[in-house]
Amino acid sequence: MQIKETDYIFSTGVFLKPVKCIIDGIESWRWIAIGFEDDSYLYGEGINVYDYADTLEGLVIPEEVSEM
Repeated sequence: MQIKETDYIFSTGVFLKPVKCIIDGIESWRWIAIGFEDDSYLYGEGINVYDYADTLEGLVIPEEVSEM
């Protein structure tokens, strides 16, 4: 089986896409989450998340917004 950059896979609640990264000048491939299907948890507590954000804090939807 040959995988392409435009392919993605599903793994228990999350969609993953292959992305080429260069870290310290070394090229490698990583699986990056591109979407979620089921609930997400942080330290055992349910949270709502965005697929991407401009900041680390922006990845989690604030409780006030998610309860509306």
